[in-house]
Amino acid sequence: MFLSMPGTGALGAIVARSLAAGQAALGATGLGKAVLGPVASGGVHVDETICGRAAAGMEGFFPLAEARAFAFSRKIRGPVGRLVLPMLPLDALYPKLWRAQAARRAMPAFDALAPHLLAEPRGWFDLVSELIATLAPRETILLVDPTPAEALAALVPEAELAAPASVEPELPDTALAMLQRLHRSGITLPARQLSRLAAFHLRQPQPAPIAAFSELDAARLRRQFAADLDQLTGLPCVRVGAALPPAAIAAE
Repeated sequence: MFLSMPGTGALGAIVARSLAAGQAALGATGLGKAVLGPVASGGVHVDETICGRAAAGMEGFFPLAEARAFAFSRKIRGPVGRLVLPMLPLDALYPKLWRAQAARRAMPAFDALAPHLLAEPRGWFDLVSELIATLAPRETILLVDPTPAEALAALVPEAELAAPASVEPELPDTALAMLQRLHRSGITLPARQLSRLAAFHLRQPQPAPIAAFSELDAARLRRQFAADLDQLTGLPCVRVGAALPPAAIAAE
């Protein structure tokens, strides 16, 4: 089971597409089919619903994930074998969550939200330990800011599935700043116009990040993330990282 997280961009969609394209390889390994819907009854499953959307990450750090994981566990037949979780240090994750929302709607300035985010007592250890306790996987693999190849190598190492060599770039900050002005004016751009806007701003010089913590606060959040990882790897059957097969290394 691959648990897609807000803030990891298109990673979940890329993993899902790679699994769908590699159905024959999955079948040959005995892993079963890839299941990309909301409920799995066997095979390899990609889930984008349990943790919630980007806003849930900034309000209580995915507070409903445990309840959703419990509901999921009641619907599947049999245990979860391998649980793969992508992670980001909080100093990188929170700005990505803000950016994901800023592309769609008007948002308070990140600097105004930073004190609230820094004061959030809940973090990665709370979230992941709840998911492990609820889903009871036989093994859990934690991936820190993984590439698609690393995610696939952790999830289905037996199949050695190919991952796309490149992914779509994020919206540049100058484009996000313009979108925020449009959102506040009640204007929504059609998809084609948004693509043209992004392409134009990708060629422009970029200012200081539109969403970022101060160096001092970022260092504090990185220390917190390291402490959470230490605690999590002390749990039974939990490890960080997956060995990439030779084919995936060559593709990267």
